[in-house]
Amino acid sequence: MSASGEASGRRLAMGTWVWFDDERHQVVGHSGSDVHLHSADGQWTAIYISHLMAAPGFRLLSEGSVELPSSNVDPGALLDGLAEGKAAILRDLEAHLNEMWKGYRSGDPDQAEPGEPLPSYDPALVPRLSDRLAAKAVELGMGERTLWRKLQRYREEKRKGLIDGRGAEVHDPLARADPRVLDAILAQHRVGEREDSTGSLNRFHRRLQDRLDHEHGPEVVKVPSAKTVARYVEVLLPGQYTFGRATARRSEAVRPQRSYRPDPAVRPGQVVMIDATPLDVIAYDPIGDVTHAVHVVLAIDVATRTLLAWRMTVGDTRAVDVVMLLNDAITPEPMRPGWQKALAFRMLRLPVTRQVELDERLELAAARPVIWPEEILVDHAKVNLSDALREACLDLGINLGLARKANPTDKANVERAFGIVNADFAKHVAGYKGSDTSSRGRLVEHAARWSLEELEEFFAEYVVAVYQRRVHSGLIVPGFPELEMSPNQAYSLMVARYGYIVCPPSSHHYCKRLPIEYRVIRPEGVQRDYLIYDDPILGNYRRGISPVPGKGRKWPIRYHPGDPSRVFIFLEGAWHVLFWTHLPDPAIPFTWRMVEQARKLLHEGGLREPSQQDIADALVDLQRRMDAPESATARTRRELLRAREDARAIKRDQARAQFRKEESPPALALVPPAAEEEPAEAAVVDLADLEEFEIWDPGAPPRGPDSA
Repeated sequence: MSASGEASGRRLAMGTWVWFDDERHQVVGHSGSDVHLHSADGQWTAIYISHLMAAPGFRLLSEGSVELPSSNVDPGALLDGLAEGKAAILRDLEAHLNEMWKGYRSGDPDQAEPGEPLPSYDPALVPRLSDRLAAKAVELGMGERTLWRKLQRYREEKRKGLIDGRGAEVHDPLARADPRVLDAILAQHRVGEREDSTGSLNRFHRRLQDRLDHEHGPEVVKVPSAKTVARYVEVLLPGQYTFGRATARRSEAVRPQRSYRPDPAVRPGQVVMIDATPLDVIAYDPIGDVTHAVHVVLAIDVATRTLLAWRMTVGDTRAVDVVMLLNDAITPEPMRPGWQKALAFRMLRLPVTRQVELDERLELAAARPVIWPEEILVDHAKVNLSDALREACLDLGINLGLARKANPTDKANVERAFGIVNADFAKHVAGYKGSDTSSRGRLVEHAARWSLEELEEFFAEYVVAVYQRRVHSGLIVPGFPELEMSPNQAYSLMVARYGYIVCPPSSHHYCKRLPIEYRVIRPEGVQRDYLIYDDPILGNYRRGISPVPGKGRKWPIRYHPGDPSRVFIFLEGAWHVLFWTHLPDPAIPFTWRMVEQARKLLHEGGLREPSQQDIADALVDLQRRMDAPESATARTRRELLRAREDARAIKRDQARAQFRKEESPPALALVPPAAEEEPAEAAVVDLADLEEFEIWDPGAPPRGPDSA
C-alpha cells in the first residue's frame, strides 16, 4: 500500500485481511465496538476495534498479500540497490527537480552553488511553477507531463519516488508467488515440522502438496519446484531451522520476539529461581556395577547469582526433591555432614590438581551464603506444581511465582547457571557425555568412575571454591555498574546495604516439607499402602478423633515417596517417626515399587490377603533375587541404586533436621521426653535459648579449621 493510499484510509469491512498478532486474519463480522477475526490457521478472535487498531504491527493487507510486511528499506540506502550508472542518473534528476522546484540544485539556499539561482528558475523572478517546469522540460528534452509526474512523486515520497522499480536491485522475492502456497508453507512449518523429527526438502515438498490438496481440492493448487519452495522457505522462515536440527528448531520456536530484559532484583532473596535439568555426566554405582544418568536441581538467587542449594538425583527429579531443595536453601550449613572425612580421603582421589588445599577447603566448606527467599520462580513442570511445594511456600511466607509457558527467558538466570555448570564442572569430570548424542564419545560409560555421592562432594567443592568466587559478567549491582564482582562479593555488598534475614535452624522443617495423607490410627497402627506403621506414642490416640476439622478419625501423617520404611506424625507438640512393624532390616533400603512387586508375587502364588510378615518375607526374597548376578538386570540394579540413594538423602536430611538418635525404636522428636525422676517441665527446651548456626561472613578474616 502506498503512502498516499494509507493517508486516504481504508474501510475495515467484511472480508478485509489484516495483519495482527504476527498472523493474517480476515474480518468475518462486527458486533458493536467488537470485530470478529478468523486467522489463516483457523483460530477465531473477538477484539475491540480500538484495541485492534492500537496493537503493535497492525496493518491492513491488500488482497492476496501474505505474512511479509511492506518494504522498509532505509531511504538513505535506496541508491545502494542500483547500479552505479543508474544511481548517478537519479542523483542528477533529483538536482534538476530541486532546481525547478526551489531554485537550487541542493534544495537548500544555504548550500547554493556559484551562480544560483539561475534567472529561469528563480522563484522571485519566475513565480509560477508551470513556467519553471516548461523551461526545465526544454532543458532536459522531456515532456512536461512526464516531468510533472516525477516532481509529484518526489514531493510525496522523496528519493524513493524517483526509483524505477524495473531498474532497482531491491525487489520482493515473493511478488509472483501464489498466496495459497505461502500460507501452506507457514502452516506446514508451524503444525507439521516444528515438533517433528528433521526431514528433507523432498519430504516437505510432498507434505506441502498434500496439505494444499486437502485444503483446496486435488490438483487445484500446484506446488512449484522444490528449488522454488526452498527459496520461499528461506524468505518466509529465516532462522527457523526448518531443515536443521530439531532441538534448534524447537528452541527458536519459543524464543520471544522481543529483546531480553532481566527482571530487576536488587536485594538478596528478592527472586530465587528453581529448575532441574540432566547433568552432562554419567555416574557409576560400584555396588550394582551399573552406570546411570544424573539430574541436578538448582536454586539460584537472581540478585547475587549465588547458588543457594543443589541436589543430584538418580533419574528424574521428583516433587519431594524440589521441596527439600527449598529447605536446604533456608537452612544454615556451616559444614556439610561427612565433609571432613570426604575431603581428607575420598576427594583426594581426583585425577586432577585440586582447586584449593585441604585447610582452605575446610574453610570454604562453610562459605555458603544463606538467603531467605521472598519469591521463588519455577516453570510449569509437574514437580513444581505439587501441593507440598505450595504448602511449604505458604508456611514459610514465600511467594510462589510461575514462569510463562514456552518463555525460557523468564528463567534466564538459572538456565545460564546450568550452562556454566556444564561448561566449568561437567566437562572436567570423568564420565562427561556431552550435551547431545552428536557430541558424545564412543565409550563414555566405560570412562564413568564416580558415584552420585562423590559427584555431589565434587560439585559442592566446585560451588564454594570456584563458582562463588568467579567474576560474573552479568552481575551488576545497582549504583555500581562499573564493578566486576563475584557472587560472594555481591552478597557481601548487598547484605551491608539491605541487611540480613536470620534463618534459624528448625528441625521441624523436614517433616513439614513431606507430602501429607490422612489415615485412621487403628488398634494395630497406621496403615498406608498395605503396610502397618506403629509406635508406643500412638497408645492413647488409637481410634481417636482427628484434630483436623472435617476429617473425622483420619489423622494427618507425612511420608517420603522414596522411603516406605517409616512415616511421621505430629503428636504432643513434637514430630515422631512410625516404623513399619515388620521392617526386615533398616540398613537395606527398598522402594514402594518393590513392595508392589512383592505383593504381586504373593497374589500370583495364590495368597490374596497376605499378612505383614508375608510381605516382609516376599520383599527379602525379592531383594535377594534382584541382587543375584544370574537374575539381576540393569533395570533392577538401577532400582536398587535409587533406593540406596533415597535412603542416603533421607538420612542426610534427617541429620540436618537434628533428629535425636536413640536405641531402637528411634523416637524422632524436637522435645526430648521427660525422665521419670525429673519434673516434666525440666525436659522442656526453649528454642530461643539454643545457639544459632554461625552465619557466613564473606568479609571476615580467614580462619583455620581448628579455630572454630
